[in-house]
Amino acid sequence: MKINNLKNKSATILYQVIAHVILIALVFGLFFIATVERTNSNVVKQQVLEKQTALLIDASVGGMVFEIKRSRSGLDSDYIESIELKDGKVFVHVAGLKSGKGYPYFTKYNVDVKLSDDEKSFVIEVSEK
Repeated sequence: MKINNLKNKSATILYQVIAHVILIALVFGLFFIATVERTNSNVVKQQVLEKQTALLIDASVGGMVFEIKRSRSGLDSDYIESIELKDGKVFVHVAGLKSGKGYPYFTKYNVDVKLSDDEKSFVIEVSEK
């Protein structure tokens, strides 16, 4: 009688361990899929472009001009529709995705963004006040 109870308890524990391992694997898989989707999204590209542009503006001095290409690889997912500067923040609109938060920049110079003549890039001019 004691041997049967011991077998039943060990079988129950084994089933519980297997169930927990399966649940942990499912949760880990969901986190992994969510992370992969997030890192490949246009939102991340947009945030990186906003931050890089703001850092370029922060590091620039009066008289500097730099250019940001609208598409790195010719793909629609990399296409920058517009770059805006308002309220001390950089807003980059990538592949139909509108920027909500922007990224702050700090400079004592005037900064202007224009589309280049061939419309393949944005030109950012930093000038003295």
